[in-house]
Amino acid sequence: MKMTAAGPSPPQQSFSYRIVAFLSRLQVRYLLTLTRHQHLVSMVFVLASGATAIGIITFMAWLTDLPLLFPPLGPSAFILFYTPLAENACPRNVILAHGLAVCCGLAAFHGAAAIFGASETPDTFNWHSVAAMVTAMASVSLAMVALRCVHPPAAATSLIAAMGYVENSVQGVGIMAAVLLLVAAAIVFNRYIGGLPYPFWGFDPHVLRSYSHLAGLPAVGRSRWQQMAQAIFQRR
Repeated sequence: MKMTAAGPSPPQQSFSYRIVAFLSRLQVRYLLTLTRHQHLVSMVFVLASGATAIGIITFMAWLTDLPLLFPPLGPSAFILFYTPLAENACPRNVILAHGLAVCCGLAAFHGAAAIFGASETPDTFNWHSVAAMVTAMASVSLAMVALRCVHPPAAATSLIAAMGYVENSVQGVGIMAAVLLLVAAAIVFNRYIGGLPYPFWGFDPHVLRSYSHLAGLPAVGRSRWQQMAQAIFQRR
């Protein structure tokens, strides 16, 4: 009787495969397919990822002594982790919108200062501050819509620069460095830890079919107000 040599064990029985399989079951993508409590899963994910991302940026600000923290970073983090597959959460929109906001805010601040004279402090409200904030808000809104890179928290970034809180180029670079760190954290948490099809750059509309709730779209059909609005337009 011939003895056949035992072949190599299948990869499913290896220790590394079991570890990867176990970790994959903890991903958001896998959990959303198993539970009816999708809202609870989203709550836990946005809590852990958002807090960790802001914590990393805060630590980097303390370590490098750079101005990496500014108020609109919080709303941006919430959008990136609560609705990561929405169009306004893709890296392209976040980076371009905040970059445009800094440029529009600084241009509005210095332009108004040349016409009306600079404010003594950022908290002083006069013709300079009014003109700077109005110009910054209008220009950044127009730029985001024209370039199709809408990201609402960037409008607040523009107002911060227009009010004079961005005093030099170092602070402007610090804002953009913080935005890049936040986007990098979003790619790591959403794509690799969460297992979601989070883009590296632009928005992918095809993911809306499977992850509409993670793109900020309602999980059910149209609301009563949406149905009424469509009925009104159809009568015209």
